[in-house]
Amino acid sequence: MTASDLMTRKFETVQADARLEDVARKLEASGLKLLPVCQDGHLVGVITRTDLAKRAPGALSVSDVIAPDVLFCFVNTEAAEAANLMRENRVSFLPVLEHDKSVVGVLALEEILSKENV
Repeated sequence: MTASDLMTRKFETVQADARLEDVARKLEASGLKLLPVCQDGHLVGVITRTDLAKRAPGALSVSDVIAPDVLFCFVNTEAAEAANLMRENRVSFLPVLEHDKSVVGVLALEEILSKENV
């Protein structure tokens, strides 16, 4: 089973210059834990509810709070490998990319664990 088999294809993205207050509303409305941050359709980071809660004073846009290194997996990544990556890095979600680095889904550790014994 691969990331493509288990990912959710219903997700939203935000641009790096998006205002944090708009992102907070989008996260709340969507019920998602994270939003991929994209530039020209390619992943440049992720923003989470935790990022919003820990933001530094004066932070106004997504680019002010996202980490430069972002974890992700590809559509053909084995589910067990994605689960191990999430466990090792203590995250519960990963953006899923095509090989051109375009975002095509979001994978939840909970979804992997419910389908496989990993």
